[in-house]
Order: sequence, then structure tokens, then C-alpha cells
Amino acid sequence: MKYRKEAIRGDACSRRRLMGTTPRRIVVAVLSVLAAAATLQIAAAAFPEKPIHYVLHVSPGGATDVLARVLATALEKQLGQTVVVENRPGGSGARQMAALEKGPNDGHVIGAVTASHIAIFQQRLKEYNIDSVEWVAQMVVDPYLFAASPNAKFQSLEELAAYAKANPGKVKIAGFELGSGGHIAWEILSASMGLPRDAIIYVPYRSVKDGIVATLGGHADFSIGYVDLVLPYATTNKLNVIGVMSDKRSDLLPNAPTIKEAGFDADTDWQQFRGIIAPKGTPPDRQQALAEAIRKAMETPEFKKYVKDAQLMPEFRGPGAFRAFVKKQDDLTRDWLQKLKLAK
Repeated sequence: MKYRKEAIRGDACSRRRLMGTTPRRIVVAVLSVLAAAATLQIAAAAFPEKPIHYVLHVSPGGATDVLARVLATALEKQLGQTVVVENRPGGSGARQMAALEKGPNDGHVIGAVTASHIAIFQQRLKEYNIDSVEWVAQMVVDPYLFAASPNAKFQSLEELAAYAKANPGKVKIAGFELGSGGHIAWEILSASMGLPRDAIIYVPYRSVKDGIVATLGGHADFSIGYVDLVLPYATTNKLNVIGVMSDKRSDLLPNAPTIKEAGFDADTDWQQFRGIIAPKGTPPDRQQALAEAIRKAMETPEFKKYVKDAQLMPEFRGPGAFRAFVKKQDDLTRDWLQKLKLAK
């Protein structure tokens, strides 16, 4: 204790000497900077100090929802806090965006994001854009596929094109919201088939899974989806995968042809991506902490198994790289929307 008192007296003397030889305002400024830095270190070390709320734009059961729940479980182990998944479907993502906008920007609220957000920002949610949120981390990319009902009048893309041209307006495709990544994927394929815009009716649903269920129930002739959602029905002959929007076949669906194998030159670079966003103004250090936790969560056996089973391609990007990627996607999306006359 005597040593501690002497140390304190020594520190006090040092401060007096410093004050005596240095202009007071400079000393005050230096001490203020040091105090602020110490406060930031303490705050960063304490994060997160309460549960994380993970807000989704889709209803339970879809591909985005399933991924979110797998990630939430893995994140809880990395962050030491509960991760609460909240489904806020509706309004083409408006309910989710409103929740993110109103939520605290302290790192304790995050949201699911996909390529569909970018397209919808440019069409239906024009009050938002890519600068309305912070882009924390990209996790995976996911090629689209097209699955037909066994009762449909076509069982290949070639047959679909021929039937739709001969019977305009009689074929229905079920998918996610109008202007979503899946909708644009269909429009890209449709354009490569040379189909008029009204040849096939696009019916939007609140989630990709809802569209698949509609096809299973006979409310649509085919749907756009992903491997993990379609696989159980494809392997039991309840759906027939007639095309995969990728340069190579899926290992889990080896009999399903790629778009090019089916004879159509569609842009297979257009694929779904999935990641994490946060409210605008979330501090960079907390964005980085979340991104690092997500990166580590992606390395867990459970997450790796999910990615493999779902035939997703892991592709992690941190805040800086993710934002740069999204900017390019935003430009590409605008080009496609204008080309397809879905936006001005």
C-alpha cells in the first residue's frame, strides 16, 4: 500500500511538471484524447452486453430463415449472448427496414440481407437505398433453380419455352416478391428464351418457400427456388428441377441440367447472396466485431454442414469488401432493371 501511495504521489508530481512546462490547453486536449480512447476500449470490450436481435424480411421456413437460425445458434457461442431471430415479412421488406431504422445502432440489432433488397430498393422501397444501412458481412452465394410440377405441360426448359409461346398467359411461375433477385433471375432466363413479357405470369409470394408450396399445391406450374428448399421434393418426384442457374450442375441434383445445357444463354453470374446488415450509424468497431464473430461462426462444424447440405457456396466478405461488392451489384441491378423495363 505504501508503494501505491508513493506511485500516486509520483504520478501527481509528473502531471504538475507536465503542466508547468506545457501550455495548459494542449495538456487538457491530450488527456481528453487518452480518456476517450480508454472509454472506447472499455465499450468495445463490453460488446455485446445484451441479446442481439436478428431481423428478417421473410416468414419462417424459407431459405433465408433457415440460414438465420443456423447462424444465430453459432453466433451465440461466439458472442456469449442470445441471438433472437425476428421474422418481419411484408411490404417487400418494408417492415424489416422500418425495424432496423427504429432500432438502436449500437450493434445489438442486425438484419438479414439478400440480393433481393438491392432490386427492391430501386423499385418499391425507394425511400431506402444501399446507403440506408451498414453492410456488415457477406456469408454465402446461392444459385437459383427452376422446379416444375409433375403435372405441368412441360418437363424441360425447352418444352416450357415452346408451350409458353403457343399458350401465352396460361403458365404461372411462383416466386418471391416482384423485383426480387429471384424475379430478376426469371426475367433474365425468360429474355434468353425469347419470350414476350406476358407469356408467363409471375406470381409473387412472401417467401421462396411459399412459392414452392404453391407449386406443390397446384396453384402454379413451376417455381424458382434454391437447392435446400427444393431437394426434398425433387428426390421424391414431387417436383422436377428443369434448370439450374449456374455454370455447373448441383452435386445433390446431378440430373438437373444447367441453363446453358438446356440450350439458353442466360447470365449465370446473377446469383443470390446472403449476408448481414445493421442500422445506419452502427460504429465501425462493432461492425468489425460482428463480422469477425460471423466469420468464426462460419467455421463451426454445424454451419459448414448446413452450407454443404444446402449446396451453398461460402464467400465471406467483411464490412469494407462487402460494401464495395454491393455497390457493384447495385449498378448491375439497375442496368438489368432498366434493360427489363422494370425500372426507369
